[in-house]
Amino acid sequence: MITKAEGMTSAFYCFIVNIPGKLFMKIRLAIFHLLILSILASAQEPVPKDTFDITSHAMQFPHHYKKWGFQVSAGLSMVKPPEDLLESAIQAPLANVHLTFGLPWKLSLESDLTTIIVSNQLRVGPRISFLVRNFGIKGGWDIAYVYGQLKQSGFNNSTQAWMHYPNISFGYKLKKMAFTLNGELAIVANVSTKSGEIEVSRSKTFLNGGTLTFYLEQRIHRNKVLIVGLKDNYVKFYWPTWMLFSTFNRFYHIPELYISWIL
Repeated sequence: MITKAEGMTSAFYCFIVNIPGKLFMKIRLAIFHLLILSILASAQEPVPKDTFDITSHAMQFPHHYKKWGFQVSAGLSMVKPPEDLLESAIQAPLANVHLTFGLPWKLSLESDLTTIIVSNQLRVGPRISFLVRNFGIKGGWDIAYVYGQLKQSGFNNSTQAWMHYPNISFGYKLKKMAFTLNGELAIVANVSTKSGEIEVSRSKTFLNGGTLTFYLEQRIHRNKVLIVGLKDNYVKFYWPTWMLFSTFNRFYHIPELYISWIL
């Protein structure tokens, strides 16, 4: 007994077998043409355009930051201490977190926290930026608070200081890369050093020197940007080592390598 399903299958087979040869060839040609058209259509579909521009993703390059926008980067600074302090200075990388907050009228607010546990600096200050085609310029003024304490081998030394950092940056950008040269002065407004509860010294306002930094910002993956900086600190007193009570009164060149990832 033949079931209904078997009957339908047999009828379909008979229909295929009885198709005239020319008609079968036409069907094959039609299917082939459809395949060719679909391949050509898919090949002509536009490839998604890479719209990445380093301007809106950079932090050090001077540009008009997005109003109320927020950027954060985290990284490390490797520093070579002065030879006079090499034996006693703690040689370890400085951890750094940098924040930028966009404001109206080409303004922004920047904050920077740098720490080596025993010595810490927090900076906050406004910026104003101007961008003309691929060139940018940015100026600002930071106020910083420094605190360091070293408890080791019976010593209990601490330092507190307030500093000012007037700064200016010049930048040039490509599509996926930006170059920035930053210069700043380091002005000590007030510094106090103590040994235990005894105040050892106190200094009022003086020019401590300045820094010159070259930054390279490069797109690494998707919209993520890596920052590499080379800095020359030309200063009398380098803030991470203040609690060591250095008595040398001369300027030092202190090189620094900075690597940061924009989150």
